[in-house]
Amino acid sequence: MIYLAYDGSLNGDWVSRYGIRLATHTAEKKLTLVHIQDNSVSPVQVVEKITKIEQECSAQSIELCRKILPLKKNVCRSLLDAIPYGSESFVVCGTRIRSKRQAFLSGTISEKLLESDKFNVLAVRVVQPGLLANPRRFLIPLAGHPRGFKSAWPFFKLFLPEVEELYLLRVMNVSSFQLLHFSLHRMQELRKKGLKYLAAVIQDIKQGCGADIFRLDYRVVVSSDWSREILVHGCKLKTRMILLGASERTRLNRAVYADSLERVLRGTPCDMGIYRGI
Repeated sequence: MIYLAYDGSLNGDWVSRYGIRLATHTAEKKLTLVHIQDNSVSPVQVVEKITKIEQECSAQSIELCRKILPLKKNVCRSLLDAIPYGSESFVVCGTRIRSKRQAFLSGTISEKLLESDKFNVLAVRVVQPGLLANPRRFLIPLAGHPRGFKSAWPFFKLFLPEVEELYLLRVMNVSSFQLLHFSLHRMQELRKKGLKYLAAVIQDIKQGCGADIFRLDYRVVVSSDWSREILVHGCKLKTRMILLGASERTRLNRAVYADSLERVLRGTPCDMGIYRGI
């Protein structure tokens, strides 16, 4: 079941299209919109906007279920109380639309939902609203997690019917000092390790899809700056969406990861989805 955490903003309208798009690829053909009344947008305006979303859903043969709920302790707590826990729930939410002094994701309700580990969450930054949540060309960077593509698969599967191109990127992250002093042999070893990892991922993808229904390409890069590599490849490959997994590391490592993630969110040339499954 797809749940849309909707705040009534313009950015929320753009993100809602991703909720609708994903709902069209589910068996239920249903989208549950959850809005918490925190008075950031007038109730009258919220109802008008939700009516427009309902019309978009109707055009896609999607049933929209409205949940307009009063604020409890805070918006995040209210959302957690309203959305069923478990692997069957997919929550679509948004990052900040602009970020001057504030971060795009850090400190947001979306970040708290990602960290809650109660259900699957996809936090979207919309850069190209004109795509109408139909990116078709994807870049998925992979950090080498033992689970391979298993974390990304539930989310990618929801986009699958309309995917045309998929690029996998494995950045073998090393320190700047190591990068300067690595021998050619060591660099080749790292690339081979990355290629071996991606070969297993590609096998999983082909088994999951059942057929070669889209173009699949892959890249392995040895670098001291994984965030830069994602941005470079996103531009070079002209992808329309980057799907990046949220960190499952320790608090200290998450803080370091968050800085790099914010750099990607700030510089992304296309729409971007930060996902975390359970």
